[in-house]
Amino acid sequence: MQLKFHFPVNRSDSFNNFLLDKANSNAVSLCRAFANASEGQTSSIVLYGESGSGKTHLLSAIGKVISEKLTERATLYLDANALKEKIDSLKTYTQLKEYLEKYEHAAYLAIDNLDAICGIRKAEEQVFHLYNAVTQGGGRFAATLISPPAAWNFSLPDLSTRLLWGQVIELRPVGDEKRGAVLIKTAKEMGMTLPQTAAEWLITRLPRDPASQRETLVKIDQFSLTYKRKVSIQLIREALEYGETG
Repeated sequence: MQLKFHFPVNRSDSFNNFLLDKANSNAVSLCRAFANASEGQTSSIVLYGESGSGKTHLLSAIGKVISEKLTERATLYLDANALKEKIDSLKTYTQLKEYLEKYEHAAYLAIDNLDAICGIRKAEEQVFHLYNAVTQGGGRFAATLISPPAAWNFSLPDLSTRLLWGQVIELRPVGDEKRGAVLIKTAKEMGMTLPQTAAEWLITRLPRDPASQRETLVKIDQFSLTYKRKVSIQLIREALEYGETG
């Protein structure tokens, strides 16, 4: 039976709703080709780039394509931060192996935020094992990192070697002209309508990292709901001022 493709909540990521521009179009084309490749072709892909460039979105988009083609096998997602926490919480190696066993036979395994386990030997060994198990079983493996290959600092050299066997692609964030569209998309995922003019005004006043942007959108949404007013530049001004003084 196919297992669900577990991704962060409120995400509906696909290739069709990924924002393209000249900075990322080639990387997206390579990801799409990887997703549609026949069994036995490229078995792994690694995406690296700064936070907010769309790495998790593309992991999800790849997985959705593969899950539609291979309905009898699992397409699975694992956040390396969660893996690190799980390793800390499990008391025995046997428990860890049992926890990871379900990932070994995936048609597609995506491990996000792999930087989180750099230097943690036990976690690196498990990712190395999962890479081998998935690819040798005819599945495909994908991972994301912020840092480029030259800056990878794994304590297990074999893990770096494995990751370099497949495609390694830099994903650059969209240009300034598309940042407002990214913000509108994020707001929509939260169930919030952010007008174009408000997005363009707001984006110049926010940090580039997605966590800070989402945090600000939550404040704006709560302010809008509390006062039963539509989101506008004026409302955003008031919400941000309230956040500074409240």
